[in-house]
Amino acid sequence: MKVVASVSHASLAPGAANSETSSMFTQELRATVEAEWSRIKQGEFWRRVMGEPVPPSLWRDLLLQVYHYSKHNSMNQAVAAFVPAPEGLLKFVYRHAAEELGHERMVTHDLKSIGLLEERDLTAAPLPATEALIGYLYYVALRYGPIARLGYSFWAEGAHAHIQEPLKKICADLKLTSKNVTFFGSHAEADEAHIQQVEEAIERFAISNEDRELVSRVCVTTLSLTGQLLEQVARQHRQES
Repeated sequence: MKVVASVSHASLAPGAANSETSSMFTQELRATVEAEWSRIKQGEFWRRVMGEPVPPSLWRDLLLQVYHYSKHNSMNQAVAAFVPAPEGLLKFVYRHAAEELGHERMVTHDLKSIGLLEERDLTAAPLPATEALIGYLYYVALRYGPIARLGYSFWAEGAHAHIQEPLKKICADLKLTSKNVTFFGSHAEADEAHIQQVEEAIERFAISNEDRELVSRVCVTTLSLTGQLLEQVARQHRQES
């Protein structure tokens, strides 16, 4: 079935009749996300972090990629509003775009706090997977709109549950405190509320089969690209060592 750029007619008039189906859909999404994270945890980056002492350079290389994509998240969220959508969903988009604004400055703060920030690094080209993730999110926003982009928010808002173990290991290896990991710390604090908001938006607005297929596709694609980002960070660090 061909997927069109605009929000489906069914999504323009969300109702309670489909709540049970939507709840089943979010459960399916969670299972999909768990499976994708399981694959990521088998990769070189995860093995490197969990199996060996983490050097500062690997942490720096990771944070630089986080810097690159996080500075676009507010904008690609806002761009999604160019595609017609219900008013309630647009309010969600505007609020979350505002909340994401400036998060990249927390990354630069964290790098500065441990003496790892060089200004030239911020203007260097991102890794291919990072650039692909950035570009794909703009494409999703412009082509499909805010419902589809919920697929990215669905896993991203719950990522801390998966990354807390390697993050704890990195902090221990590098002797980092909460003042050195403000980017990940702030997201962990906001996770619970944001996850609920995203799931409520999916259950309310991702009504049609087309909508749900888009949410699922964006969820899988963006998480897969993030996994590739981690692998490329590990590969780059190995080649430089």
